[in-house]
Amino acid sequence: MSNRPLPTGDEAPELELAHLFVSPPMRLEAARRTEHGMPPLRVLIGGISIDNKGWLFAWAAYMQSADDVPNLSVWPVAQTAVRLSSVLSATSEVDVVGRVDTPARAVARLSHHLSSVARARIDPDIAYLDRAVAAYRAELRRRRDQAAAWGRAS
Repeated sequence: MSNRPLPTGDEAPELELAHLFVSPPMRLEAARRTEHGMPPLRVLIGGISIDNKGWLFAWAAYMQSADDVPNLSVWPVAQTAVRLSSVLSATSEVDVVGRVDTPARAVARLSHHLSSVARARIDPDIAYLDRAVAAYRAELRRRRDQAAAWGRAS
């Protein structure tokens, strides 16, 4: 697990991630209060995504209604990183739950967080996530090696 602090506040939506798992929308047990008199957030989605260094992020995004839920593509369509702020509405809030190295740990972190705010369970296919993470990390290595080889050739 990484010992760097997790991104919070305005940093969280700026994460550039490729999405491996995104849950269906879930209703919160209690509405989440917002600042500046905005309507409370009542719906959330959870996700497991990977950054350009190969770290897995478990995250939860809170929205005002199910109409605000984005249509996030998952592996293998989203093979490149996309900022969360570009797919979430401006009124959404993002909590980064954990930055871990294995899909099983990411699922455990996300499941624990979701169970504390909604009566919902997720059951992603861990074998699929293992394969997707391995393929994504292999692609990252290939790109890094190709860039290094190009740098030596110059």
